[in-house]
Amino acid sequence: MNESAKREERDAILIAFHQACEKPTTEQIIAWIERYPDYAEDIRAHAAVSLDWAACETDAEVEVNQSLLDRGFSNALNAFYGAEQKAKAEANVKSFQDLAAARNIDVVQMAREMDISRGVLAALFNGLMLPPIRQRLVEHVCRLLAITHEVFDAALALVLSQPRFGHAKANAAPTVRAQHCDEIIRDSHMTPERQRYWLEED
Repeated sequence: MNESAKREERDAILIAFHQACEKPTTEQIIAWIERYPDYAEDIRAHAAVSLDWAACETDAEVEVNQSLLDRGFSNALNAFYGAEQKAKAEANVKSFQDLAAARNIDVVQMAREMDISRGVLAALFNGLMLPPIRQRLVEHVCRLLAITHEVFDAALALVLSQPRFGHAKANAAPTVRAQHCDEIIRDSHMTPERQRYWLEED
């Protein structure tokens, strides 16, 4: 089943659930999830919204315009779709290692071409370089990997959320810590002239 058909099926199931269970009970939610296990998360989310609406109702009888209800339900479905698209986009984010592999290049080659310490690039690639990243470094990496600044930012966010510290020794945890870009450049084994080059802005 393609994505469009799957989305239509999900929407139809949620509409039916909404019509059948205006204030869903635990038993009703379980029954619908057992009947449609592929849409369990959507059913739970819709049930939570329905129960929130029910809790906000006053004792007074309120006459609600049907078109407003339909619009609200449509907005809820759009929110589900938006979250689904965001999750797909996040799943397509690639790390610097993946981007380099796609260009058939590695950190050693990149460092040589950029005339920069391999340790500086390794820190960036492994999620150990904290932003802000020097613009000159961003530009060189983007050029060599043939990526946009948006792809660079997404890769940076990914590696920062999953830093790679290497292998721990048997008797101790890794001692490497994340540092700011400028610190890493200053602590590198590059000559003072090369350090100044990478610390300067164009």
